[in-house]
Amino acid sequence: MNAPEGTLPSDAVPPGTPPSPAVPAGGAEALRPQVAALVSRSTDGLVGVRELLDSTEPLAALGVSSLSLLRLVDAVEERYGVFVDLGDRSLHTEGLRGLTERLVRLGAEATP
Repeated sequence: MNAPEGTLPSDAVPPGTPPSPAVPAGGAEALRPQVAALVSRSTDGLVGVRELLDSTEPLAALGVSSLSLLRLVDAVEERYGVFVDLGDRSLHTEGLRGLTERLVRLGAEATP
């Protein structure tokens, strides 16, 4: 469902808003549900949050397409303020846990 013209969707971040902290207080485990929600949104709900949280399969095996990965990377970079290299093949072969752990590492590296 699209937001009315001139408004932002409820999960959109207004332009100029600083990124959220890369890692919540609980670390990677606390971040997993948030990242699962981003993955699910990037697939337009074709891959559900519960399915992602319960699975150890690579994201591609769950049906996350290349286009969905591109959308996911954009959302992650915007929300957490980290750079995710789309050329890294492990992005296509890791599951939710691996992706979340990568984001924690990237967040730690980006922290001054």
